[in-house]
Amino acid sequence: MTNTDKMSSYGLYLQTIRVEKGITIERVAEESRIRAEILRSIEAEDHNNLPDDVFVKGFLRLFAEAIDADPEEALRRFAIRRKPQPVVKIHSRDEPEKQGRLWLTLLWVVLLMTCLIGGTLLVYHMLYQKERDAAAHASGVSEKKHIATADHTPSSEASTDVPSAAIEATTEETNDAGEPAKYVLEIVCHENTWLKVIADDARATEHNLKPGETIALKANTMFNVLVGNAGGVSVQLNGKPVPVSGTSGQVVNLQLP
Repeated sequence: MTNTDKMSSYGLYLQTIRVEKGITIERVAEESRIRAEILRSIEAEDHNNLPDDVFVKGFLRLFAEAIDADPEEALRRFAIRRKPQPVVKIHSRDEPEKQGRLWLTLLWVVLLMTCLIGGTLLVYHMLYQKERDAAAHASGVSEKKHIATADHTPSSEASTDVPSAAIEATTEETNDAGEPAKYVLEIVCHENTWLKVIADDARATEHNLKPGETIALKANTMFNVLVGNAGGVSVQLNGKPVPVSGTSGQVVNLQLP
């Protein structure tokens, strides 16, 4: 690693301060509530084993605070590391010709999509109209049948059997319903904030909340929540309050339960 790389390495910066102060990874994990394997991946700058950059920024701030380092310096180095490299464009003589072909291809794609959408709408309209006609016809036949059999009322014993069978079927369907989620997370917003949530092993979801808005999420094993404004939210897990340490504008990470 060259001197330039060392000057811009956020992982080396955090690792050096941690080792100089004699702080173990396990101690940092306990204070920051970040898993030890994620902390090691941060020090190694192993982005294949790290979540999205917005999560990593929150982890860097918590990591730096746990070892009394400068969070802004860590984030500055991270921004340098993750800055995309400029792409050198090579111009050729046939570039105008390629651009012309590209526009022609796009035009054909647009025309094809327009025809497909128009055809789909037409078929849908025809099917919808056919269903309406069939429903109207069935309604007329049912009404005529009802009038024709009005004088042939079934016995009270027969009429009692049918509803009973229907109730039993409904009860069986209710009993076969799946188990509810083990954890229910509810977040109430008091100030504008953003959230990024991982529930179980699902893909991370992003949410932008305004004051007064509430979000409810379900999981069976765990939640990993990155809060963009710690002082602007109230959190409950299964109806019980969860303390959120931090002030307005501070990014915090919650691992629940």
